[in-house]
Amino acid sequence: MFGFFLKKNFCDIWDNLFHTIAVNLVIVAAGFLCFVGVVMSAYLPGAESFGNIYTLLAIGLMAVVVSILIFAEGENAAKIVNFEGVKISKFFKNIVPSIKDGALFGLFITLLVAVSMVSIPYYFRIWVPADGSRGSMIGLVMMSIVFWFVVISILALQWFLPIRSFMHNGFGKCLKKSYIILFDNMLFTVGVGLVNLVNIAIMIFSMGVLNGPASMAITTSGALKLRLYKYDWYEVNPGMTKEQRRDVPWQELIEKDKRILGPRKWKSFIFPWKE
Repeated sequence: MFGFFLKKNFCDIWDNLFHTIAVNLVIVAAGFLCFVGVVMSAYLPGAESFGNIYTLLAIGLMAVVVSILIFAEGENAAKIVNFEGVKISKFFKNIVPSIKDGALFGLFITLLVAVSMVSIPYYFRIWVPADGSRGSMIGLVMMSIVFWFVVISILALQWFLPIRSFMHNGFGKCLKKSYIILFDNMLFTVGVGLVNLVNIAIMIFSMGVLNGPASMAITTSGALKLRLYKYDWYEVNPGMTKEQRRDVPWQELIEKDKRILGPRKWKSFIFPWKE
């Protein structure tokens, strides 16, 4: 199933390349302006005393703005993975309705950043004191707990946007379901995370034009769409044992999507009019 996900994800992004480029440029431009604010915060009055606070406030602003814009693209991403057409106007129309959840999501990201910035160095110094004295293993244990909490949260938050787009739940339910889907699909979630790391690398290399936030919204939406087939299968087959629930008939569940997507030869990506 993961192989088909990779193929469909590539096709979904490629078939909507100009749309994703346009949305990526808007989001990256907004994020860059906020990043300038992060840099300029070092020159604000009292920056020497309140530098970390200024930095966190600037990071929070950037996280909120970018999250709102990414959430505004969520509905388009859901349509793309469902083989439906999209319009750039839908992105701009959804910005205002995305303010509440986007702001809360951005603040949650900022909280994770703050926890990482404060807790990890603090516990590291308990484990390895700066004065060279003998440290405590409690510092290592607590640092590990914080580190893995942040990593797990980042993996879980990949599911937040598509859950919101497909299920239209509130912030709390989306957050709860994100962690549930993570722990129920750990390996698949890690795989999706690796795909998004590739997206981020391409985004950096292309200066934010290719495989940016809009493309990653398509990636996570497509992943959740396919994964939800498993839960639909559970609903129509109640009473299965744990062993039976593990034996998911993926080829049967994704057959319709495979048929709609088609074989898609490489020539069709470059010269679609010749197909």
